[in-house]
Amino acid sequence: MRAKTNCSRCVTISACPAPWSWRLVYLWGALGLVVLIFARRLTESPLWHENRGDYAAAEAVLRDIEARVSAEHGPLPAPAPEVITDRPAKAPWTLLLRRRYLLPTLLLTVLWVTQSIGFFGYSTWAPSLLAKQGFSVQSSTLYVALATVGAPLGSYLAALVTDRFERKWCLVGFGTVIAACGLLYGLTFTPAMIVAFGFLVNLFERGYTALGYAYSRELFDTRTRSLGTGVSYGLGRLSNAAGPLIIAHLYTWSGYRSVFYFIAATWLIGAIVLALFGPRTRERRLATAPQPVAA
Repeated sequence: MRAKTNCSRCVTISACPAPWSWRLVYLWGALGLVVLIFARRLTESPLWHENRGDYAAAEAVLRDIEARVSAEHGPLPAPAPEVITDRPAKAPWTLLLRRRYLLPTLLLTVLWVTQSIGFFGYSTWAPSLLAKQGFSVQSSTLYVALATVGAPLGSYLAALVTDRFERKWCLVGFGTVIAACGLLYGLTFTPAMIVAFGFLVNLFERGYTALGYAYSRELFDTRTRSLGTGVSYGLGRLSNAAGPLIIAHLYTWSGYRSVFYFIAATWLIGAIVLALFGPRTRERRLATAPQPVAA
């Protein structure tokens, strides 16, 4: 006996999702609030307390760190003689306009703009674009979900290579692989290949992002690190407002494949700029501010 048709979008009543199932998506996202339970256990760095003028808290944190290191590795050597200096003032944003800081800021802005447009353009539009090519919504969503299994493995991959190799070249390599896999993802319509290339995109993108966070802070000295990385990262996220509009326009006027050409080109631009102007940072002193020159 055939089941009674319930709506124009479903063949049968049994094919219709439960009316409350879509709310589970938001419930899953809200689980991030659990982090607040553990946030109070996080310890700020002594430098952060010192910059805020809370020297007692800075001393307490530092003594706790020294006690734990001593317990693990034995007595620490005597500290170097204290050098009395004036406490530096808070870095103004105009400091980034100086050549020493402007070039790293521009470099990181390119890194995060291309990463934001390339990744979010891909992840946001992939299910819809697959559905437009004849795949059902259920199938396209399943393919994308299977591909995201590569995301946590990408973070693990970044942990394996971040201190073994020069981070600049890791980023260049990862960005190039993402461009190639993302393009192949858009040019194939075989489910197995869609999942495989989508998996590789997620794998290397998460690794790229993790490496990018580590690389960004190494381009600035202690005084401007938070300001420089915050401005460049913020501009990168702001660019994500334009990315979906560009992709929608490309799809409307040029078709499905042009979207993936654009995304691949975005990743390649980031890789090329890093290769040409990104400084090497491996084994550099954190207090230095490397110049973005060809390396």
